[in-house]
Amino acid sequence: MRYAHCRIMNHQALKQLRDSIETYGQIVPALVVTEKDKLILVDGYLRVRALRACGKDQICVHLSEENEQNAMFSLLAKTNERQWEAIEQSVLLQELHRRFGCSLSHIAARIGRDKSFVKRRLDLVEALPENILKAVISGTLSTWSASRVMAPLARANIKDAQKLMAHLENEPLSTRELAHFYEHYQKSNRSVRDRMLENPFLFIKVQNERIQSEQAKEIHDGPEGKWFKDIKMVYAVLGRLLKTVSHVHYPKSDPFKKQTLKAWVNKVENQAAKLKKEIEP
Repeated sequence: MRYAHCRIMNHQALKQLRDSIETYGQIVPALVVTEKDKLILVDGYLRVRALRACGKDQICVHLSEENEQNAMFSLLAKTNERQWEAIEQSVLLQELHRRFGCSLSHIAARIGRDKSFVKRRLDLVEALPENILKAVISGTLSTWSASRVMAPLARANIKDAQKLMAHLENEPLSTRELAHFYEHYQKSNRSVRDRMLENPFLFIKVQNERIQSEQAKEIHDGPEGKWFKDIKMVYAVLGRLLKTVSHVHYPKSDPFKKQTLKAWVNKVENQAAKLKKEIEP
């Protein structure tokens, strides 16, 4: 089971395959290669788990004539036959690069990708601390969360990434909740970030309660409340534009930009005149 650490645990896929095997038996053989006097399982780790879940201790395999390295290249090149999780693909590419000593250019050529693709995949897996990578492989953390949140966070601040992961192991957040947490984290100062990381679950709970409260208020206020909210926002934006107009409209500013600015002001005036006409008795 040399490459078990490269396969993400997907409980739903495991259940579906187990049910299929119980009904129809194993249809697709696993892929193995020989190494001296033993067999190396290259592909078919989910089938092994599913067969074990069915109480079976035998598996149908296809013995490849290729060596281990070439078998891995062949597997990774089959992009039309298989949808790879980014992390799974990244870890296998890392094996080829580190254990077999293949260059990025050689890997790219063998799997039909460009060198930049291979580098991005390697950067992804190498940005993740070991405990976060293990969480992805075990199915605790989604690939999306790892690549879109934990990897960029780990590159920016490894301590914060480790602290967040420690909380997620005990109180997991949904993908949507984690994305919302990271969006807030990026906009916050150090003091706020520290409070968020003290209890991510509580932060999300408070945010959800705030959103629900705002939604309830919108329903209570009705379209009138939304209209007054919008007009106040327009007034505030116009105030900001008035304060900063000298930055874009000055004696030596570009004539074309001056004309564009005036055109937009005229459009705003026209819209305001139409609005005033609508509400006047």
